[in-house]
Order: sequence, then C-alpha cells, then structure tokens
Amino acid sequence: MTGPTPQPPPPSASPIAGTGLPAAALAELDAAPVEARSLPTSPATAAGVRAAGLHLRDLWLPAVTLDGDALRHNLDRFARWCADQGADLAPHGKTTMSPHLWSAQLERGAWGLTAATVAQARVMRAHGVRRVLIANEVVEEGQLAWLADALGDPDFEPLCLVDSAAGARIMERALAGADRPLPVLVELGVEGRRTGVRSLDDALGLARTVAASPALVLAGVEAFEGVFPQRRDDGSPARVRAWLDVLLAFARRADTEGLFARVAEVIVTAGGSSYPDLVADALSDPPELTRPVRRIIRSGCYATHDDLFMERTSPLRSAAADDPLRPALTCHARVISRPEPGRALLGVGKRDVSFDIDLPVPRALLRDGRRIPFDGGARVVELNDHHAFLDLTARGTGGGAAAPVVGDVVELGLSHACTVFDKWPLIPVLDAEHRVVDAVRTLF
Repeated sequence: MTGPTPQPPPPSASPIAGTGLPAAALAELDAAPVEARSLPTSPATAAGVRAAGLHLRDLWLPAVTLDGDALRHNLDRFARWCADQGADLAPHGKTTMSPHLWSAQLERGAWGLTAATVAQARVMRAHGVRRVLIANEVVEEGQLAWLADALGDPDFEPLCLVDSAAGARIMERALAGADRPLPVLVELGVEGRRTGVRSLDDALGLARTVAASPALVLAGVEAFEGVFPQRRDDGSPARVRAWLDVLLAFARRADTEGLFARVAEVIVTAGGSSYPDLVADALSDPPELTRPVRRIIRSGCYATHDDLFMERTSPLRSAAADDPLRPALTCHARVISRPEPGRALLGVGKRDVSFDIDLPVPRALLRDGRRIPFDGGARVVELNDHHAFLDLTARGTGGGAAAPVVGDVVELGLSHACTVFDKWPLIPVLDAEHRVVDAVRTLF
C-alpha cells in the first residue's frame, strides 16, 4: 500500500504528535473549537491552548492533564521494547481516541492502529490512518457498507475479525460488490468469556469457509488474552501461555491446508496491555509456514501507563523493569470542604476520573508552590458524580504531610486510562514546571 508522505508539521502544531499523520488533518483538528471545562475560556481550540502560555494554576479544576515527559518516555520505551521482541505494534487507538497521540505512535513505527468498532475506524481513516485492524466481527449493514466503500480506497487497508460462519455469510453478502476482498482474522475465544471461536477444530472450519469466499480473504488469527484475570500473583499467566499456544497451532494447521493461499504473509496477533510479554514469548518462535509470519502486539494503555492497574500488571511496571513506564495521567482537584475530622471533600467525581477498576490514589498536596507527598496518609474511599471522599489517617493529618485545608489542590493518580480519556475532549499537556506546553484532542 502506498500513500502520501507525511509533511513536516507547522510551527504551531503539537510537538507530541509529530509527523505520524498528515499535517493538514491535525491542523484542522487543532483549529476546531470544543467545550473544555478545565480551560479558563471555553470553547477552546488545541492550537489556542498550546499558544496561550498557560500554567496549571490557570486551569479550572478539576483538570486532567498529561505529563509530557512521561508520555514521550512511554511512547519511546514501548516502541523499543516491541522492536527488541521482534514484534510489530498496532496499538489500541480506543484507549485515547486522540489523533495527536495516534500520530505520535505511528511516528515511532506502529504498523497500524487497532479499533474496537467501525465508528472508531472511521475516525482513524478521516485523520489519515492508513491501516486499521477492527478487533471485532462486523455484522451491521451500515457499517459493512462503509467498509465496502473503504475497500475502494487504495491508500486505506482495513482488516477485521470473524468468529462465526453466520457472521462470515453476512459480511460476504454485504461486501459482494466491493473493489477488493476484506482481509479477516479468525478470532479465538475463551469459554464463558466474550467473542471468539471456542475450539481449534471450529476455528479451522470457519477458516475453510472464509478461504472459499470471494468477498473475504483469510489473513491470519487473533486472540485477546485480556479476558483472563489480569494479575501476576496467581495461575493466570500460565493459563494465558497455554491458550496463546493455540494461535500457533491454528496457523500451522490452516497453512498446511493451504488456507492462506491468497495473502503474502500470515498475521498472528494478540493484544492487551497486561500480558504483552507473554504474547511476545508465545510468538517468538512462530511455526515454519509457507509464508512469512507477522507478529503483532496491540497494547494501548502503555502510552500513559497509570498508578494502579497497569502498574500492577504491565511487564514494564516499576517493580519489574529497570526502565519502567511512568504514570502520565494526573487529575488535579480542589479541596472544597472539611466537614469532619479526618475527611476532606474534593471537587472531582465520576464524571471526571476513572473508577471502573480502582479509585484515584492521592499522590500529593499542592500548596503555595510546594508539593507535599501524602506518603500513604490519605485515600479516596468513595466517588459521587462531582465529589471525592478523601479520608486521612493520622499520618496524613500531621507529621510528614500537612493536613488539607479548603482551597488546597490535591494531585491524584489514576487507574485504567481507557475510562479517563473519554471524559475530556481537550487535555492540556504539562512540562516539569507545570506549564501548559501542548494540548491534545480526543474524539469519542
């Protein structure tokens, strides 16, 4: 596939985005105004925020921000890690839904992007992403019509999954008039969990159906190991390893039957942010096939990492790596009430931060230019829509940490980036001195 060579960004462009996507698409996004509740004026544009000379103290709280240094470190570190594993990266774009950050990932050599839905793929294509793997079977009539149209674009390569003969038949009918067949990957699933064929024999039967279709072409096999419990202290890693072996067994048997005859390479891919090392290990010695094997990892949360979920499970967590990923997402919230001893109420809630896996973790108190670490002396115990209940231990009300007072700012670490980005259409990027040096848009 060929396409236009990315042009250097204009001087006002996002320094984080770089040149991974066409400059014109990013410039149009930068100029589009959006309601931005953490900015002193709204609507605001990414370009305007970038040029305004703002500081953290100028933002309306609560405000979620990105740490520019940590973000760049993570993007570089994971790209190097994948290269060291000999694997390609097609990061889950749904994590951020930010063309600025997609551009940064593509600039660092990402093979393409992964989307969860056709709607996400549509946004990616509109901003110049040239290869998108839709990690689901597509059976919606309107979405298949969009895919049929996209297959007429020689500069865009869509792929998707298939997990049933019924789904394959629906896709085949809808794509019968497309300019070229749609590459699909058979999805392997886990009993009792979400989508995917449940047995190797059934997967091979489906592969034969796809291989015989004029509208579809069998491009490989896919699995998502994130359906297993995402922890390192039980038998989950062993279960993941055993299950990933089935991908290679499928590839070997499908190749023996000649089912990959219509592709130049065979894609074998799995993708989550908790076990990319297990995926890399499983795919490190692919079977000898009649075609080259392209091994693809699809992690997404690595870009920002986090303080809790990813820090417990990522192979590049601080407890397991010499050069770990760093938390790059922060929420700053104001202390708005001290109604009882040992409790502070913060002006932040479920509408602002993630809570699906962990509650936010209080890192520090910001007061008069000082950063006072809590060092375990405080914890968020509950979130309402717009309030956080911060409970203070004896350690948090004296000694090494000052007790919060109304008007203080609390720095909160977050968990699970996927459910933070969707709450903020425009996110300021801070440098080490808390100056706003960039801004990224999200398009959920």
